[in-house]
Amino acid sequence: MTSKLGERIKELREEHKVGVRELGRLVDVSAMHISNIEKGKSSASAEIIQKIADALKADADELLALADQIAPDVAGVINSNTQAVPSFLRAAKDLSPEQWSELMKQVEKMKGK
Repeated sequence: MTSKLGERIKELREEHKVGVRELGRLVDVSAMHISNIEKGKSSASAEIIQKIADALKADADELLALADQIAPDVAGVINSNTQAVPSFLRAAKDLSPEQWSELMKQVEKMKGK
């Protein structure tokens, strides 16, 4: 039984013409582990997913979302703002895609100051 994460990794790997063994070497795991991730037989840590994304020039957040995980740096933000982040997310959960885009623009402006 393949997972969405596994299917996406295999798709990216094939697009980049990278073999299972080569990807394993790039992320410092065995080819068998890569194969098992692709087949949905094994899970991958957030760190391994990040390394896979880097090796395949992919969006780590996309792969992490497919694995129902978040990046360690994002978890750190959540853990250091235990009340603010959940409250913010509850308040923003019904925003439209356009509103999210506008919110991201505002965040980028704030970061620039």
